Amino acid sequence: MKHLIFATVLSLMTLNASAESVDLNTASAQEIAKSLNGIGLSKAKKIIEYRNRFGPIDTPEELLAIKGIGEKTLEKNRSKMMTRLIRPRQPINPVGGLDEAPLNH
Repeated sequence: MKHLIFATVLSLMTLNASAESVDLNTASAQEIAKSLNGIGLSKAKKIIEYRNRFGPIDTPEELLAIKGIGEKTLEKNRSKMMTRLIRPRQPINPVGGLDEAPLNH
């Protein structure tokens, strides 16, 4: 029973973590605005314009070139941003709080 509860919690946490991330190279303006704090539809449209003009976004730091997006906005959203070169790191064992291999029970 204990293992079933653990597995359920783990799967729910994984779903929640992936639901919060947004790929800046494929998401719509609405998806970007919904997923990122401090980024409304207007700034999200600027992100789309940026990637259309300059190509795929390699790192979140590229967003600093967009007027209205600063260091604070970038830092509070960095873990949610996926780019061509950056994917948010998912802990292997989030329930235990360790980034080590799962326990062998």
